[in-house]
Amino acid sequence: MGFKMNPKSVLFGMHEDSSIFGTPVFKKDDMGEGIEAEANRDGTIFINSKMPEHKIKDAVEHEKVHLDQIAQGRLQYSEDSVTWKKDTRSPARVYKRATMNEGHPDFEWEAEAYKK
Repeated sequence: MGFKMNPKSVLFGMHEDSSIFGTPVFKKDDMGEGIEAEANRDGTIFINSKMPEHKIKDAVEHEKVHLDQIAQGRLQYSEDSVTWKKDTRSPARVYKRATMNEGHPDFEWEAEAYKK
């Protein structure tokens, strides 16, 4: 008697259609109120498991811009703050996460991601 194994994407909670080599996309249940997706310093992207399938591609593309900003040393996230540098020669600006409306297009790093 045999059994059928689930594919790796199911076992690890990956969104197989959006994942590419070096940038796996994982479904996450507890993203928080209003959060659709987030880019992580390790090159992964989390997407809200409740997000409709038709919105996932745009959310992943948006987060890939943030991954590029992180890799360039212009964007950093911590538990309490977001640090942004317009370019590598600009001074860093630190924003407190508790008082900011994250994801708002008025922030330079978000405007850049929404533009692409």
